Amino acid sequence: MFRGFTDRAFEFFMAIRMNNNRDFYLENREWYEDEVRAPMRELAAAIAPTISDMDPRLETRPEKVTSRLNRDVRFSRDKSPYRDYTWMAFRRPGEERNTTLGCFFDMSDMYASYGMGYYSENKPVMNSLRRRLRLEPDGFVEVMRPAMERFDLHPNPIKRMKLPEGLREEVAPWYNLRGFYVSKGIEDYGLLKSPSLPDFLIEGFKAITPLYKYIVSLPPEEGDE
Repeated sequence: MFRGFTDRAFEFFMAIRMNNNRDFYLENREWYEDEVRAPMRELAAAIAPTISDMDPRLETRPEKVTSRLNRDVRFSRDKSPYRDYTWMAFRRPGEERNTTLGCFFDMSDMYASYGMGYYSENKPVMNSLRRRLRLEPDGFVEVMRPAMERFDLHPNPIKRMKLPEGLREEVAPWYNLRGFYVSKGIEDYGLLKSPSLPDFLIEGFKAITPLYKYIVSLPPEEGDE
């Protein structure tokens, strides 16, 4: 049962940032396991039923959706071996992780946020979305509004794409996208320390479910738009 993160969790993020080496981690592994990893898995388990209602194909097993502390440094200039933050991501297993739509929650001692989106661009789905926005904008507005009452759009735009004449103003920010994510920051660290955090996240993910289902139902369209 999730009881909330403690101050010790946020203190660990600060400590690993200042002592990002194997010796420190091995000496403080129990600190990480007890204060970061265990409650993250408890939180993932608490919201898993809501995520499954959103899409039964999404991976929800806590041990699969929560991040590891170790970083993959093979192709990174930053060779720090450990993350100073944690996250969980719910995606469909077997699909390319960068281009599959998923939901997330992430947290450190400096920020926390949650939402839904693509890690990288998904051009075929965005092509399909553009067609819908031209031909059936009302259907998209109906599912978009509940999500955008709670979340903010972070677009990955095609900068030189012109908007078609007569495009409904409300859908215009969604038209020229390579990909996107919608998220909301959590500034109340009292909430992160509270057993009510799962209920807060569940309410948000329920609000975003219609938009998620709309996007994943779009048939991919290859080619240039």
